[in-house]
Amino acid sequence: MEDQIFFGDVSARNFVREVKLEEDEEDFRSCCEDEEEWKDTEESVKEGAKDLKEELDEFSVKMFFKGMSIAEAGDSGSGLSGIGVVMERSASAPTIQVQKKLDFYVDESVADYLALMDGLIEAMQNNIRRVFAFTDSEILYDQISHAEEDGNPLLMALKQRILEFSSNLEAFVLNLIPSNDLERPLQLAQVAIGIVSSPSKGDGSLENCSICCEDKPSPMMITMKCSHKFCSHCMKTYVDGKVQSSQVPIRCPQLRCKYFISTTECRSFLPVTCFESLERALAEANVLNSEKIYCPFPNCSVLLDPRECLSARASSSSQSDNSCVECPVCQRFICVDCGVPWHSSMSCEEYQSLPLEERDAGDITLHRLAQNKRWRRCQQCRRMIELTQGCYHMTCW
Repeated sequence: MEDQIFFGDVSARNFVREVKLEEDEEDFRSCCEDEEEWKDTEESVKEGAKDLKEELDEFSVKMFFKGMSIAEAGDSGSGLSGIGVVMERSASAPTIQVQKKLDFYVDESVADYLALMDGLIEAMQNNIRRVFAFTDSEILYDQISHAEEDGNPLLMALKQRILEFSSNLEAFVLNLIPSNDLERPLQLAQVAIGIVSSPSKGDGSLENCSICCEDKPSPMMITMKCSHKFCSHCMKTYVDGKVQSSQVPIRCPQLRCKYFISTTECRSFLPVTCFESLERALAEANVLNSEKIYCPFPNCSVLLDPRECLSARASSSSQSDNSCVECPVCQRFICVDCGVPWHSSMSCEEYQSLPLEERDAGDITLHRLAQNKRWRRCQQCRRMIELTQGCYHMTCW
């Protein structure tokens, strides 16, 4: 009897194992089918996007958008939110980017809606008529594409605004894609709110910034190559101040640290507009430290290298060809030693000895006329005087 019971238990256990094995096999096949289906969908979306890229014209864009939010530790109702939008156009047109830190904290799903709204507004401001948008938010995709209703009144209100904006376009298509295809807009959104590294889920660790002396989330802390660490907000403020005062390149803010912050490091925490300002400041600093000059004529002002310009000797000048060059854009002559329009009537020494207020083209013409007429200057009032008769004694009235 005991043997029968034992045998029965073994049979039951084997039966359960067989059933479970069959269920696992079915689940595995189902997962494989789902994965294959997702891969097929992903490949079809990528192929469609590639074909779409080739068909884009000046009035069409591919819009990739993403919202990002990070809650403050201990308080779920406060934090930071930002959005990023990248719009690809035809090969001949530049990419349009939108990067913004929101004035208020919202859930990340809401940030996605706001990113799409700002993207549509920017597209219409750039005279875009057809928008092919891409998102990884299933909620947003279902609401916009499949007209599904959601119990959240805020999302419903944002949906209506998006539909109103899209109705002003000739075409608007929303596609669902994997999250890893939205790296560029995600990075824009992260940098907008000061996140320089992807936050781990559930990671609420804090680190102290030595500039503001506040505890900041770890993803908002920047470690320089010199090993000094600061929060992204303080670094942005510090770099902006240096750029505005033209103090570039920029040293690490740590006292007595001689390390210069690289442009790669600055790109990781500076918003797009701030980074572009830094690049302009660095370019201007390079010009000052090189032999390049700007054309002095206001309606030209092109940056030129005197060594690459065609030298031309003015007919009435005693200057060497190395001093007088012709601007390749406006075809006017420039004195590279003085950085001014060519002064054919006087040497560089004579020109530089003139007061600053007398170096205009009209003043130079007057000096040339005075030289030819043998006029003299009153030493008191500095006016030109012509001697027609009498002695050389002058009295200033």
